[in-house]
Amino acid sequence: MKTLLFSFLLLLVLSFGHNCEAQLNNQAFFSEEKDSLEIGQAALFIDHLNFTKNNEYFSKITDGYTLFGFQLMPTVKYRFNHGFSLETGAFLRKDYGAKGFKEFEPVLTARYNSGKHTILMGTLEGGLQHGMIEPFYEFENQLISRLENGLQWKFKGSKVKADAWIDWRTMIYDYSPKQEEVFGGIVVSREILQAKGWNLSLDFQGTAYHKGGQIDTIPNPLITWFHGAPGFKLFYKHAEHGFFRGLGLQAFVPAFLDYSFSNKLPFNKNLSPYVNVSADFSAGTLMLSYWESEGFQHYRGGRLYRTVSSSIHQPGRIEKQRRLLIIRWLSDYKLGPDIWLSTRIEPYFDLENKLWEFSHGLYINFRSKVKKPKLML
Repeated sequence: MKTLLFSFLLLLVLSFGHNCEAQLNNQAFFSEEKDSLEIGQAALFIDHLNFTKNNEYFSKITDGYTLFGFQLMPTVKYRFNHGFSLETGAFLRKDYGAKGFKEFEPVLTARYNSGKHTILMGTLEGGLQHGMIEPFYEFENQLISRLENGLQWKFKGSKVKADAWIDWRTMIYDYSPKQEEVFGGIVVSREILQAKGWNLSLDFQGTAYHKGGQIDTIPNPLITWFHGAPGFKLFYKHAEHGFFRGLGLQAFVPAFLDYSFSNKLPFNKNLSPYVNVSADFSAGTLMLSYWESEGFQHYRGGRLYRTVSSSIHQPGRIEKQRRLLIIRWLSDYKLGPDIWLSTRIEPYFDLENKLWEFSHGLYINFRSKVKKPKLML
């Protein structure tokens, strides 16, 4: 308990530091866009993340645990022409207290750029960079299930941004003792107002998950889930500097549809309101979130938002209604050109079970680029 209290106080002190430059949201976790190379030029990139996240959860819907370790992804990229480049390397994940590496995977990305369009095949620009709401994509995936491999299309216009992808999660072969898993999604944002510090966009986010196959040897029925969430984002930027920076409002209505042949869930469709209200300050962002659902399940989404328990002590337990009030303090500090220090403090109140719980985390993101002389192939 003393260690827990010390960790919490340390995060609180770091969150109110004032000698660093703050940046909001999850941008500190984004990989740098590596499209600045000239033709015939190669570059070495180092992507490193140190993380610790502690979940003090005691409810019956999800378990409490601690994540503590690091990730390292060194890659080399080579540009063949104005449109095409190839990047390859390795991804390593180490959990402290465990021997060896939890993950040691090769990564390779073929990228083609044409104007406002980008196509990637291989290892994707995924994770938090998709910009999905937390019921659709849990923050912890960035720590323990970050890699995505498949096909991706990105569009970046003056008013419209889009990201669509297919992530092949589990491959199977003849007589496989497991089912294949495929996950895909789309995020579209259309800016409709930008004036005098105000910015308003209309958004849509959708995902699809399929678990099945025809060449496996297990009798489990296939699973097909669809999720869609229309919504809007409204931000007011008060000032670039100073104590108070701005306000934000985000509202979405996630919808769930179970399209499986054999439904195992006690619900097959649902609409769930999800609202975030935030205030930006020089030291970080204070956010208040509300979630309500009477039947929601997601493959990659936050476990707190689900109706079906993920707890190892209460597997499959159903809570008919989930109502959560979440308080977040989010701080991202730029310590140098390639180094970010991030803190997250997130208590929440379960309105149905009358229960307070919280999580907190500390993260260091380091990215550097070492350019090589031109290589003539």
